[in-house]
This record gives sequence, structure tokens and C-alpha cells, in this order.
Amino acid sequence: MGLGRKHVLYDLWVDDASLLKQVDAWREILLAAAKGSGATIIDYQFHQFSPHGVTGFLLLAESHISVHTWPEEGLAALDIFTCGPMDTNFIIARLRERFKPCRERLTTVNRGIFDGFDNKR
Repeated sequence: MGLGRKHVLYDLWVDDASLLKQVDAWREILLAAAKGSGATIIDYQFHQFSPHGVTGFLLLAESHISVHTWPEEGLAALDIFTCGPMDTNFIIARLRERFKPCRERLTTVNRGIFDGFDNKR
């Protein structure tokens, strides 16, 4: 039985798609939210698509955070995967404050925990 790991999948839709178009907003909020959550940032990389859209990744000692945006749909999709004590709720709260989603879907998956229903024996 290993340590529990949490994988948070967070989709958010916004009315103001301009918030999803540029790297700067995402870099700023994700770095600040990760630090505030107790995560240890090892490295990060963001890419600005042309004419708009963002992909970004934070490599953490606790695992990772990634974001992909589709401004034409008003959608941002994030993965927050942790195997440590970082506060994923803090990160979600910061994202909600900054982007003010009109709709969202939040799914939390426990990873690496045997529940007896795997396909291999």
C-alpha cells in the first residue's frame, strides 16, 4: 500500500475569453497559486499559440500542474497532480478568483490506491 496521490481535473469556462488568450496571465496565476499551495516548483514552461491560446506546465517536486486553453470555446482545462501535501483547494480558489468561471467541472481522482478492481492480477 503506497502513498495516496490526488489528480484534480479542472475545466473552467469563462464569458471573457480574452483571459484565456495570453501566456502572461496564466504564468502569473499558476506560479503564485502553486507557491501559495505549498508546492515546490522545479521548472516551468509556457507556450503562446498564434493567434491565441496557451499551453503551460509546472514541474513540481510534488508532481505537476498543466493548463491548455481554447479561447474560441471559452475553455481552460487544468490538471493538478500531487503526491505531496500541497493544497489543491488553494489553487482552485485562486483560479476561481482570477478567471471567474461561468461554468466549471471539477473531478478528483485518487491515483495509486488499490481498490480491488484493477484489470491485472
